[in-house]
Amino acid sequence: MRTLFKGFASDGRSEPERKTILVENDRIIAVEKEIYGSSAADRIYSFKDEIISPGFIDVHGHSDMSAPAAPAAESRHFQGVTGEISGNCGLSPFPVTGMNREHLQNLYADYSIKINWDDLPGYRNFLDGKKIRLRLHPLCGHNTLRAAVAGYEKKELSDSELKKMQLMLTEALKSGAAGMSAGLLYAPGCFAGDREITELMKTIAACDKVFAIHLRSEGEKLLESLYETLSCAGKAGLKKVEISHLKTAGKSNWHKLDAVMEMISDFRSTGMDVRFDRYPYIESQTMLSVILPAPFDTMPDREITRTLRLKPQAVSDIRHALQKRGTSDWERWRITGTTHPHWKNFIGRKYTELPGDRIEAVVEQLTFDAVSATIGAAGMSAENMSRIITSPLCMAGSDGFALDHDSPSGNSHPRSFGAVAKFIRLRLDSGISIGNTVKAVTSAPAEFFSLPETGFLSPGKKADITIFSPDEIDSHADFTDPRRAASGIRLTMFDGSITHF
Repeated sequence: MRTLFKGFASDGRSEPERKTILVENDRIIAVEKEIYGSSAADRIYSFKDEIISPGFIDVHGHSDMSAPAAPAAESRHFQGVTGEISGNCGLSPFPVTGMNREHLQNLYADYSIKINWDDLPGYRNFLDGKKIRLRLHPLCGHNTLRAAVAGYEKKELSDSELKKMQLMLTEALKSGAAGMSAGLLYAPGCFAGDREITELMKTIAACDKVFAIHLRSEGEKLLESLYETLSCAGKAGLKKVEISHLKTAGKSNWHKLDAVMEMISDFRSTGMDVRFDRYPYIESQTMLSVILPAPFDTMPDREITRTLRLKPQAVSDIRHALQKRGTSDWERWRITGTTHPHWKNFIGRKYTELPGDRIEAVVEQLTFDAVSATIGAAGMSAENMSRIITSPLCMAGSDGFALDHDSPSGNSHPRSFGAVAKFIRLRLDSGISIGNTVKAVTSAPAEFFSLPETGFLSPGKKADITIFSPDEIDSHADFTDPRRAASGIRLTMFDGSITHF
């Protein structure tokens, strides 16, 4: 099957130019100003004002298990995304040992998938059997890696444990992992010190891969956390660092963006390629358990549920701590995910809009199943968000999931269906050219993560193609209708097959 596309085309290496692109089966075979001959293609698509682009790449996703559960990946194709860097924030579905298998199985229970693999090749074989319409490029998650060796307890690793982690990481990187991710806000990654992170960075550097990090703090300790990461990377000789969903969380921290950008510039001047991703929303989403006091703030979510069910004093401690939270906190928090039979009816609603006692709503969700309980939190600056997204160092990262429109599992943050389209809209509205905007979601991530087959409109590359209207592309998904398809996407092609038109 041959398909011919005619129109303005760009993959970020130049501004849009009139091109003709010929696809045969799953590959691009020609990109010319004109391809003559009536037998050149079985299907011909001509576009007047739309842009022909490589399929968009989301550099920060969590579709590791949602994609095999929803292989059509409609939330991706509806906004032109055909590729994703998965395994972010320290969580990946490999490596798996007796130390972390049960925890991971419980964590992914909503997807009804049996984890019967041990490593990245095994996970890849599992994905291949699902025929997923999304090109996943997994990172090896630090939390998963640490737990595979030492479990989820708070401890400093021994030399032998750290060496074992490095060997397992090397195996994952040589098997095709795009790099390693860390989520130092979450257990057990939060127990890692500079020595552990630096030694693992040396392993990443030796394979010339990327280190992507959810910083230890994105608010009060933002600058300290950023310096911790970049100074460790410098000691390790690491060249590629990505700051995940860069933000200044909390109004008292909004002023820190200048210092953040200056620090990134300083480390870049040493030869370190530091970049960042961002979603175009000022409300984040994370686990509900992050609002809890010590010692719950470092407990795995499954352990929180077990503790609340068995220890009445733990429930009292949480109630007492939450009573100290001010009205401003409750006004900026909303339920974004839970399997609790009552509270799931209020997904998308703010805690100040709930009937009954909001503290009991938190306790009941955590006691029922903390693993499924997520929270949306406002507290970011729209001005800072715009500055971050319009930076030439920024790539699009949804922090979302591959979902179908009627997927039974997933979350209610609008970013899964809308982040990349809205990211493009904000860049274009700010005056950034079409070519540079396309670059941020195609060739830039392909080069940074060393993705050999995608990100460019070149002969031999995979036929992942998105055609969009630069005037109309946008997302109108919100917390009340989070699965609304993006506008302005005329066509999405994945592996030579049209998946959205």
